[in-house]
Amino acid sequence: MPKSLILHIGANKTGSSAIQEFLRLNARHLQEFGYWVAPHNLEPGGEITGHHVATVERLRAEIPASAALLSEKLDRIANRLPDGAKIVLSAENLSNNQRMVKLFSKLKGFEIRVVLFIRRQDELLLSSWQQWESKLSRDFWAWLFGAIPSRGNWMATLRGWEKLVARENIIVRRYNPQGELSWNVLPVFANAIGLCAPVETFVQPHGLTNPSYSEGLLQLVSGNPFLFRDKHDNDFYRIVQTLTADRYRRKPCESQITHTQRLAILECYATSNEWVRKHYFPELGDGLFPIPPASDDDTFSNSERSEKKWEILLDLIYSLAQRVDIPNSPDNRFCEGISQFRNLERDNARSQHAVSRRRRRRKG
Repeated sequence: MPKSLILHIGANKTGSSAIQEFLRLNARHLQEFGYWVAPHNLEPGGEITGHHVATVERLRAEIPASAALLSEKLDRIANRLPDGAKIVLSAENLSNNQRMVKLFSKLKGFEIRVVLFIRRQDELLLSSWQQWESKLSRDFWAWLFGAIPSRGNWMATLRGWEKLVARENIIVRRYNPQGELSWNVLPVFANAIGLCAPVETFVQPHGLTNPSYSEGLLQLVSGNPFLFRDKHDNDFYRIVQTLTADRYRRKPCESQITHTQRLAILECYATSNEWVRKHYFPELGDGLFPIPPASDDDTFSNSERSEKKWEILLDLIYSLAQRVDIPNSPDNRFCEGISQFRNLERDNARSQHAVSRRRRRRKG
């Protein structure tokens, strides 16, 4: 019986963190159904974290020599498993470029199934900017022009994997195609890998793994080397979460680009998306992704972002001050003054934003 390998290759910003947490939490339970989550370092007996991004990244640096090493690692794991077991490996960086396919070029005796989630490119790019690239740069438009049209080119990604895996063994799913707030990636993933048990019978991940934050907060911290060691450093955002809870999470319709700009981005991917629709979603007659309606965008002006930025800064200062033992004397009314000023700024920002929204509706 051939050995079986399931590769969840992302893509980035398509629920990969939730899938990987699900794999970690349920690694032992999944074995009852024939699925064995590989250790994070691909070594027998290694810790199971549910993801293999770091190991894949280290191996990527030595392609093609590392292909033989990866083959040896997976062989050692497979030889310890019962017949018919499916090894599950999850690393969203496997969809970043076509060179990643070469990592698996030396595998022998494995039946490979690839699972890829794809996302509408405008949302993918905005989310990527917020989670990673804004930590290194302040210039959103310079980064965006450099990212289009390579990032999110699903045709290029799939053509690369088709060189190794037959098309019928590549499972492609659209990430939240209708933009539903209650959409859950886990049942879709379970179906894609052939898991027969209801996903509700497994332990569920809790909370947002990688929440998005307000445009005002991004303007405050973008490209600040004192706040971020690298683009994967989330310590500052954890502090914001601790101090302000959910007050500055990004709202569903909040956008830093206009509807016209959004459509222009999608036009850059029209050829790629049509190829994917034709080969993987022939049942979709009106495009790979729904066209976003203008009502989906609540675009902030520069002045609104600036006002939000100062509101957030005052809120952070106030929240920190509440955690510090400041003498409550007639000569020290720091907390009281900041609290009053913060409330005035927040009320003013909300009022200005409401006026701007009414103006935009009239123009529409």
